[in-house]
Amino acid sequence: MVAVNATLFLLSVCGRRLFPEARVVGGQLSAFGKWPWQISLRQWRTSTYLHKCGAALLSENWAITAAHCVENVPPSDLLLRLGEHDLSTEEEPYGFQERRVQIVASHPQFDPRTFEYDLALLRFYEPVTFQPNIIPVCVPEDDTNFVGSMAFVTGWGRLYEDGPLPSILQEVSVPVINNTICETMYRAAGYIEHIPDIFICAGWKKGGFDSCEGDSGGPMVIQRPDRRWLLAGVISWGIGCAEPNQPGVYTRISQFRHWINQILQF
Repeated sequence: MVAVNATLFLLSVCGRRLFPEARVVGGQLSAFGKWPWQISLRQWRTSTYLHKCGAALLSENWAITAAHCVENVPPSDLLLRLGEHDLSTEEEPYGFQERRVQIVASHPQFDPRTFEYDLALLRFYEPVTFQPNIIPVCVPEDDTNFVGSMAFVTGWGRLYEDGPLPSILQEVSVPVINNTICETMYRAAGYIEHIPDIFICAGWKKGGFDSCEGDSGGPMVIQRPDRRWLLAGVISWGIGCAEPNQPGVYTRISQFRHWINQILQF
């Protein structure tokens, strides 16, 4: 009964923006509290935790990221910062929360060569408290493929290839494209890539808008008809950043919803 109540509560709160409507490559600064499930995944480096990847909040106890972000990293070296917006200031309407990672549950089939099954779930030592800038994103409930939908990708990754890291969370909108067309576009750019259905592609033929290094593991979200946001993809790979005919490739979350929901019960 407790699990049922927790699930119902999560379904009622997920994907809602509580904040009044207020650069990823070619992107723009986002408004505070606009993407409240966005997390900065940090790794201990010599004397401090540095931003490494994005992640997304799924419940009070769990976040999701890309497996390649946490491969061979002890959980004790990871720190999650939730509710963050501008990394350079603490003068924000609501503060961030930080959580240490107790469990890293990478997908058992993750393949670091092909980036297939590039997902990991992270359990916090202590649950987070939801607040206007810390709200979980919804997990898809069916197999909708989202082709033709506009998706939003967010992160603190590089503003262009080999470029600087921004301090303010960036957002970019990209159309979801059919996987066969995605393979054809890569072929036109000179790459032979097999992109099975466990991936979802998004990007513009002419390039200019994309996720980049440091965005990996972060969310690609789509707005449902009821105006709430669901996690369609987790940023996995791409060749270069925002190049023509080289769309971003994301892990397709609908394909993993049963695996995710199973683990979220713990």
